[in-house]
Amino acid sequence: MAARKTYVNRMYGKGPFRYNANRPDENIVFISLDMVPREFYLELEGTVPPEAEQWKTIKENHLFFRNAFCSSPLCSPSRASYLTGRYPYITGNSERAHDGHIMHVRDDDILFPEYLKALGWHLRHVGKCHVGSRKFMDVFGENDSPWDRWSPPWYDDDHYNTFLREKGLETISFSRSIRGRDPSGIGFGNFYGGWVASQNDHPFPPEATYPAYLAEQAIIALESRKDPNRPFYLQLDFFGPHQPFAIPCGMEEREKEIRSTLRLPETYLKLLENGFQPPWEEPRVYRFYRKNWGLDDPTVLEDYMVANLLQFELIDRMVGRLFDYLKKAGLYDKSWIFLIADHGEMNGELGLIDKGSFLNPGVIRVPLAIKPPLKHPLGRTQMRVEAPVSLLDLAPTVLEIGGISSEDRQDGFSLLKILNGEERPDDKPILFDIWSHIIPNPSIGMVFTTAGGLRYMFTFNSVDDIDELYLLDSSRNITNRINDPECALILEEAIEKMKSILESDERWQGYADFFKLTYAENLGSPGSDRQHFF
Repeated sequence: MAARKTYVNRMYGKGPFRYNANRPDENIVFISLDMVPREFYLELEGTVPPEAEQWKTIKENHLFFRNAFCSSPLCSPSRASYLTGRYPYITGNSERAHDGHIMHVRDDDILFPEYLKALGWHLRHVGKCHVGSRKFMDVFGENDSPWDRWSPPWYDDDHYNTFLREKGLETISFSRSIRGRDPSGIGFGNFYGGWVASQNDHPFPPEATYPAYLAEQAIIALESRKDPNRPFYLQLDFFGPHQPFAIPCGMEEREKEIRSTLRLPETYLKLLENGFQPPWEEPRVYRFYRKNWGLDDPTVLEDYMVANLLQFELIDRMVGRLFDYLKKAGLYDKSWIFLIADHGEMNGELGLIDKGSFLNPGVIRVPLAIKPPLKHPLGRTQMRVEAPVSLLDLAPTVLEIGGISSEDRQDGFSLLKILNGEERPDDKPILFDIWSHIIPNPSIGMVFTTAGGLRYMFTFNSVDDIDELYLLDSSRNITNRINDPECALILEEAIEKMKSILESDERWQGYADFFKLTYAENLGSPGSDRQHFF
């Protein structure tokens, strides 16, 4: 049967697309975490593996993409990118964007769940959005409560405060806090959360944490479906393990286990030995972030890393509650489940935490795992995919699941095609960029495979004299090899590949001329005027 044509908005004729009327209507559960370090999902030597049964089950029993990357290391640009399926035009998070910068997705943008909605899927969303609350309410319904900021709404979410009061609790406070040093060198600086204090001599339980609240809201959203026979798309966006952390009571024994085996990153220890000055060449952006985070006290970094891991494990436990509900309702085996993070996290590597306006494997690499429905041909497949993929690939993947062919621009490539053995097209590169966060640092980077079959990441820092080149292996240490004589030929290969990518898409013209000027000696004469006369 020929594909039928319809629109995201039939009244206005907006968003034309075609769909297969004989497609199977399969449920989709899309779960995102905020900022996850590599060592929480990759087997890196010298790191403490998390006790995270839900992640472990899907990784080991279903589909796990070991080399997945975001298109921006910041929340807003990354989320806007994978939800629209296009490289981000948002250049920074809204809380720090300059007047005139685009901070939210445009009203006329189409987010990939809208295609499902147009075909009758029941859409629900719970948690953080950070791409514009108004757009989310348009897509998911006016009852949605998408919050649009980086920090958790512990104190001003009326529904969460009601949730606490129903449990006989009040707004959280902390018995132990994690604080960096002020950039002046005097006193405390940034607050990174900590351990939640008891209330009225009673421990603050995991069941009262914000992740528990979000999991409960997700279950309520599914239970409120009017027609249980309609397929559903549920998007659950956790805040976390992004700091500030909020570790409840009941995790004390696990904390002891982690502390007994935790090792600080070697690059951090080398900084300590050198008076917290880098004993290596690096772009200056890293020095500014190191000053901002203020982690020159190793006991503070240890607390941060321990709390980060505990927060991840807490969220995994709450994901398990949702999965238990799906299993009891007979929905788990009938559903696609996506587990991702919007970007990475340095977690002490190079003396840094969180993310920033830099392009480094620590912040660009992301977890990505998929569980297909049991009756799908991939339902019993166990596969660890080595091919590099992007979060941009999520939109075309979901559309293929829905039997949908969009006429809109898509910059990703369906993961189902990759699983089927198809090669990634040349016009779908693994590309990412950043403009501004705590400091402005416009940069663009790519993942590429060398002629010798090795995977590297190359970063062009347009406002710095030092660029970056990283081998994408399983090493915990992140080492910039841009000036390594043994990598000279690989760098030449990277320069040629980057030039080809930037010239192939006019959206990257702002970087292209700067890049070709920087590496003019390597690239040779272009044989044309650079002034872009019309």
